Amino acid sequence: MNIQIGVAGLPEELELRLSLACGLLAASQIHVDIQEWKGRESDILIVDLDNGYGRLAYEVAIRSKLPVLVFAHNDGAEYASESRLDRQAPAAVLARMLQERLLPATKSSLDSFQGLLGICLREAECGQDLLVKCLLVKCSSITLVLRHAASRIHACSTSDLHAAEARLLDNTWLCSTKPAVGAHEHEWLVSRSLDSFLVNACLRHESSLPTLEGNLYRLTRWPDLGSVRDDLDSLRLSSLLYRSGRPVEALKQHTNVSAKRINAFLWATLASGALVCDDGNIATTLTQSTSSPATASVIQRVARHFGLKLGYSHV
Repeated sequence: MNIQIGVAGLPEELELRLSLACGLLAASQIHVDIQEWKGRESDILIVDLDNGYGRLAYEVAIRSKLPVLVFAHNDGAEYASESRLDRQAPAAVLARMLQERLLPATKSSLDSFQGLLGICLREAECGQDLLVKCLLVKCSSITLVLRHAASRIHACSTSDLHAAEARLLDNTWLCSTKPAVGAHEHEWLVSRSLDSFLVNACLRHESSLPTLEGNLYRLTRWPDLGSVRDDLDSLRLSSLLYRSGRPVEALKQHTNVSAKRINAFLWATLASGALVCDDGNIATTLTQSTSSPATASVIQRVARHFGLKLGYSHV
């Protein structure tokens, strides 16, 4: 997809950051051409309302019904929030904001999710190139640091993590960018793998999660389940999904795990970034494993540690 963006009144530093953000969009197959707007045809106009020429271009764009995004200070409340860009945001955040505004029709059903699960799903959907290194997420008195790229979640106490699990789907979660955890490391004494946190949380809400079906799912990495409590089902599912793509119905038949628990595990690993929808030419029948001997050996050792029989000869 090719997008023409006109800019008006942007200072050099802001225009450079915008250019970097547009470069990151190439990873999502969005190719952007930025040029100074002088009444030329554009798909969208981006202006700085703190600049006289930017304000003039904004007025012209509104009269011409040209889509426009604005940089403005916090006192610019008269401008709709959906048309505003954060002038302090780093390039990765700007890229994500632009992606949401440039492709509103392509936003998946994952974007309809609210709460902490929704935040994690959108981070996972952005891909590594657009991930924010550190997000501060808040809900009531709960404050966490989410490091999606590192697959970690940090809290001031274990009770905050348990409370966050209980409020995973609460629609009052807010997020903002945060400096690296190391800057205030003493404040975040409790750390968990994001995989474990989301599996525990999604299992608590398994009855409230919509059903995922009709696709092949595959783990791109072995999830870190070290903090998952007494859950051999997640290990069984990890073993199958790490080796090849599987449809949901096959997981039900092969593991005897309940449909709700399978669904919760899939949502959790989608949100952590470990699981992908696999649309490649992978057989849907349960055939002999094609995993390398080294990979199978690692999985078998983990399974033996938990006293689990994986039954490879029947896969």
